[in-house]
Amino acid sequence: MNQGTPAGRAEGKQPLDDQETPRAAEAEEALKKQVEALQAELQVARQELEKAREHNRQLASEKTDTAPLPEVSDYKRVMELEQLGKQVLEKNTLPGSTLESTVSFYLEGIEKLHPGMFCSCMRLEGDRLYMVAAPSLPEGFWQETNGLKIGDSIGSCGAAASLGEKVFAADITTDSRWKNHAHFYQAYGIRASWSFPLLGANRKVLGTVAMYYHEVRMPTPAEEQTMESIRNLLLLIMESKLSEKELRESNDRFYYATMATHDAVWDLDVVNFKINWGIGFERLFGYKAQEFGPELDFWALQVHPDDLERVNASLDKAIASDDQEFWREEYRFRKSNEEYAIVIDQGTVLRNEEGKAVRIIGAIQDVTEQTLREQELRRLSVVAREMVNGILIMKPDLSIQWINPAFTRTFGYSLEEVVGKKPATFLPGPETDPESVDLLNNKAMSSEPAECDIALYSKSGDKLWIRMLVQPQFDSEGRLESVFALSTDITQLKAEEQQLRLLESVITNAKDAVIINEVTSDHPQELKIIFVNDAFSRITGYATEEALGRKPVFLNGPDTNVDTLRELQQNMAQGQPCEAELENYRKDGSKFWTQVLLIPMFNRQQQITHWISMLRDITNRKHYEQEREVLISELTQNNADLKQFTFITSHNLRAPLANLTGIANLIETDAIPEGRNRVLIQKFKESTVQLNTIIDDLLEVLVIKDNPHTNKEKVDLAEAFEKVVVSVDGLLTEKDFRLTTDFSQVPQVYYNAGYLHSILLNLLTNAIKYRSPDRPLRIDITTEKVNGCEKLYFSDNGLGIDLKRYGERIFGLYQRFHQHKDSKGMGLYIAHSQAKAMGGNLSVTSEVDKGTTFILEF
Repeated sequence: MNQGTPAGRAEGKQPLDDQETPRAAEAEEALKKQVEALQAELQVARQELEKAREHNRQLASEKTDTAPLPEVSDYKRVMELEQLGKQVLEKNTLPGSTLESTVSFYLEGIEKLHPGMFCSCMRLEGDRLYMVAAPSLPEGFWQETNGLKIGDSIGSCGAAASLGEKVFAADITTDSRWKNHAHFYQAYGIRASWSFPLLGANRKVLGTVAMYYHEVRMPTPAEEQTMESIRNLLLLIMESKLSEKELRESNDRFYYATMATHDAVWDLDVVNFKINWGIGFERLFGYKAQEFGPELDFWALQVHPDDLERVNASLDKAIASDDQEFWREEYRFRKSNEEYAIVIDQGTVLRNEEGKAVRIIGAIQDVTEQTLREQELRRLSVVAREMVNGILIMKPDLSIQWINPAFTRTFGYSLEEVVGKKPATFLPGPETDPESVDLLNNKAMSSEPAECDIALYSKSGDKLWIRMLVQPQFDSEGRLESVFALSTDITQLKAEEQQLRLLESVITNAKDAVIINEVTSDHPQELKIIFVNDAFSRITGYATEEALGRKPVFLNGPDTNVDTLRELQQNMAQGQPCEAELENYRKDGSKFWTQVLLIPMFNRQQQITHWISMLRDITNRKHYEQEREVLISELTQNNADLKQFTFITSHNLRAPLANLTGIANLIETDAIPEGRNRVLIQKFKESTVQLNTIIDDLLEVLVIKDNPHTNKEKVDLAEAFEKVVVSVDGLLTEKDFRLTTDFSQVPQVYYNAGYLHSILLNLLTNAIKYRSPDRPLRIDITTEKVNGCEKLYFSDNGLGIDLKRYGERIFGLYQRFHQHKDSKGMGLYIAHSQAKAMGGNLSVTSEVDKGTTFILEF
């Protein structure tokens, strides 16, 4: 702004007083123009009325003797109507006149000119009509019709406003538009209703005028002429009053908006370089508008010297430009108390038809506090961005304004995703405590600080433990300005606390004694007890107070193994966990065995700070081990003696048994005559053979029991079973025997071939031996492999076994379940022993007279 511009005012411009705004001046100018237009229209109306009056005078003079009386009456009515219009216009221009009072005055005059007529005027807002005036109609009529909705079938006024044309109802009881409303108007004695719209610019309906009569009738030409006069005059009055009202409301809005924004509005006359200041200037800077004056020199003196050249250059550039529409600068402005305020000065450039700037209307806004706060926030933002804690800045309604990168790292949400949202709408989850959420919200809304630990959830759904600190922030006037929240991820800390609580519970309730020992860094094997649990007192008899501060060696005694202690100390010196069994002493002097476990605890520098000792009382186990060793030794000796006895017995029996067998073979039974001697000799030979078989079986069982790790090899089941079938070929005939096999699931097994042959042979010969005499023998052999377990099923349809009776001793020695002459009770015992020796098992399912299934597990 040029400080040397001559003083003066722009031509045709009036400066604003202390309480006047540029917009108010514009409004006053517009109002003046409207009044001038109305006065012009009034002058035209007066001229037309004067012409009509002159015409009527001529008619009266020409027909003084012959004109009928009604013409004189019409003339008088026209003159009175003209006089009434003049009075109405004069009343409308009086200060304080309102639309309602003016229209009511006018309608009262109309009703006097037309006796029996009742008039009303309504204005249209939206799609409803509201009463302006009805001077002779009762209050109930007003209340019922006020707010009437327009429409083709809503009486005369509703239809006239809806159609935008005159609507005459000579008899409302028969008129279709009055079908739903005639009963109400009849209550007031109304029969006829005429209405016409007041059409403004672009045929916009501003309202309606209605005439009512107590009798059925249509308007006369004189009444239609009156209605036309009413329409012209009321339209003029209504438009002016409504414009005046809108202008007043607009000025009020501008005034209060200016007051609310705390801006200093100004209006610069670019041609004469005069400036008018608005109402906010004194409030912002303390200067009186009269003192400040319209000259720019005083304004320039208050601009900070370091900013003046830049601001002037910017303004000159905007004025000189042909197309710049907006000007804005930020600078320092001195207030009346000599302090500088940081202001934003901005305005709109108005140009004439040639594009030259003629006027700039703008406002100065004091942004000192905001700017300083922004500067402080920028400094804090730098700090906040580098913090490891999450930061939220929220509005007073707790909607998020800003978050730092640490918040994004913790929860996964970006600033764009959360701005404008409230944390309580997206951070809580299934395990979030609602009371904690309410606490933080209520404290923040009541401008109180709050802190609590709360479970929240990240964007990916992970549960996080957060220590949330909420702190309200206030402005200089003590009003809540924002809410600051600091979030610290304590998930790991919570997990450690949970582990510590669990560990504490385990240590406290453990049945084993737990000792925590403190050490020195120079001597990690030298311990001092700082904690013992309850189990320690139960096991050792020492109370907690008696143990604290002592070295654990007070539990040792004469029989404590010195070598074991030395080995423990060596491991401790190397910082290694160690374990041993020691014989210790209780407080009462009794000895007890303990299993000792020593675990080192390190600090962050990997230095041992503590040793945790766990003592388990194994006294009973030691006694059991000693007893077991004695028992095992005795059993081993007894077993060896029994084996020796068995071998000696079998060896000693072999020689006489061989002699008996040889003698029996020398005796020819057929050469001995029939009789007692022959029978005795026959029985002698059978007993000899049976005794030899028993000794062989016993020796085989002994060999099986004495060799549990018999060599194994891959054995093909089909080939092995084929050999078994060949060995009993003499016992089978095709006509009464059917054999099926399926080894597809387990074609080969890792087994002792001799044992497998013996097991299958026993099962096959038993099936043949104990077949049912009532049906042909059927044998089915299948294999199965389920979950890595291989099995062979050997099924027959023979006599079966009563398992309820013999189930517990089915595989016992010398157990017989059928009265068969060749049954010895050894086959199943041997087969079961062989299966067990191979690490498997032999089991059976059976039903009497239906058959038996043996299950061999490999």
